[in-house]
Amino acid sequence: MTQSLLFPMPWSDEPVIRRLWSGERTLWREHLLRLDAQARRDRFAGLVSDAFIRRYCDEADPFTQELFGAFVDGELRAVGEFALLDRDWPRRAELAFSVEGPWQNQGLGSTLFRRLLVHARNLSVSRAFIISEPGNARMHRIARKHGMTLTLDADEIAGRLELVGPSYFSVMEEVVEEGVAFWRQTPDLRTISLGR
Repeated sequence: MTQSLLFPMPWSDEPVIRRLWSGERTLWREHLLRLDAQARRDRFAGLVSDAFIRRYCDEADPFTQELFGAFVDGELRAVGEFALLDRDWPRRAELAFSVEGPWQNQGLGSTLFRRLLVHARNLSVSRAFIISEPGNARMHRIARKHGMTLTLDADEIAGRLELVGPSYFSVMEEVVEEGVAFWRQTPDLRTISLGR
């Protein structure tokens, strides 16, 4: 006779925030294509077409860009993008995120931005950047909340943050968050069979 133990998950109603695997980049493209006009403007600092989004995703370099997703009820609804600008030292990275309209103002953008900053720190990135339109108040609020300095540069707002290197706690934070996300999205792992 076999019995199973199912571990309870008190956070089961919360979104799952985790790194996207290489085989999930099509989910990222589909997410970007679902963005409405304002969300596209917020993400790309201007209006972009479906063709632009497809080309942007096809040309993305998986060796310098990493994606973090927010899954709500198993569907990807927000994405944070980390793009390493330098392979040499000092390292710089550009950060961006996008949230589908119905899931905005629920903390997904801020949570993804924090994850991007922790990831950048753990890769010894010394300076993180954002670029946005002057009207993107939501992005500016999130950037300031996490310590970025914003300046007007031509018709864009540029954000900049100096980062310190990785610490034991920053590395463990990323490892634990990825482990919990994997555990939450793999129901079979939460069940332990007890054979007799």
